[in-house]
Amino acid sequence: MEMPAAAVSSIPLPGPDEVPSYDVHVSAIVRRYCLSCHRAGKDNGNFLMTSYEEMLTTGDYVDQSIIAGDMNSYLIQVINGTEITDPDTGEVLIRQMPPTKLISAEYIDVLTRWILAGMPETAEDAQALSPTP
Repeated sequence: MEMPAAAVSSIPLPGPDEVPSYDVHVSAIVRRYCLSCHRAGKDNGNFLMTSYEEMLTTGDYVDQSIIAGDMNSYLIQVINGTEITDPDTGEVLIRQMPPTKLISAEYIDVLTRWILAGMPETAEDAQALSPTP
């Protein structure tokens, strides 16, 4: 029996007390909303998102792009519609992402919770950080 297309492409959402992981939650959001631009060969500020490792180690602003536990991480700011500007010139360095329409609030919440929890890579890493019932 074939799965409906919507079920195959759905993005899993963590439970209210569950810590999101890259492998289960974040990678699905990235595949749907980010990889069309944030992959090799595209104009993307050298910020590649095709793997967990790339997200943490690439980009023109790698030291500020994603910082575990930091609400000022550039990723959190731009997915919430805030542009990153040069403090000296006011020039826009990074515009909102995605550039034409923000992702839904539920996915912004997942990405924010993931960063605030320390950006666990695997479900096992995230489970270790989730509160026990």
